[in-house]
Amino acid sequence: MSISCTEKGRLIYALVSVNKTIAQKFDLCTDGFSQTRMDLLAQLEVGKTISQKELQQRVNVDNAAVTRHLKHLETNGMIQRVRSESDNRVILVSLTAEGATRITQLRQQKDDFLESLLTGFTEEEQDQLAQMIQRIEDNALTLPKTTAP
Repeated sequence: MSISCTEKGRLIYALVSVNKTIAQKFDLCTDGFSQTRMDLLAQLEVGKTISQKELQQRVNVDNAAVTRHLKHLETNGMIQRVRSESDNRVILVSLTAEGATRITQLRQQKDDFLESLLTGFTEEEQDQLAQMIQRIEDNALTLPKTTAP
C-alpha cells in the first residue's frame, strides 16, 4: 500500500487485495474461465431459452460486458444466440450440450478450489467469516451515494 492508512483502512485494503488474489487464482484453476462467464452458464438450462437482457439482469453485469462474455461463450460452442422471431430487437440465449458439460466441469473445479482455499478453517470459522463479510457488505450498501468533488 503506497499511502499512509489507518488500521481500518488496512483491513479494507486487505479485503480488496484478497479478493483480487482469489479472482486471479480462480481464473487459473478454471483455465481462464471467469466467475462471470460461469455465472452466465449457470443461469441457463438445457432446453430453455431466455433473453439476453434477462440474463444480464440475473448476473448483474453491464450490457457491454454481458455481450462480450456471451460472444466468447458462443464462439466456443457453449451457448447459442438467435434473434427473436416476434421482436428482432430481442436476442435469445440458450445453453448447448457443450455448455452443459462445461458448467458441470467448472462446478467441480470451483468446489475443489474452494476446498483448497478454506483448508484449515473449521465450519464455525467459515460461518463467522461469512457473517463478518456480510456485515461489511451490508454497511457498504447503506452508505450514502456521493459524487467526487
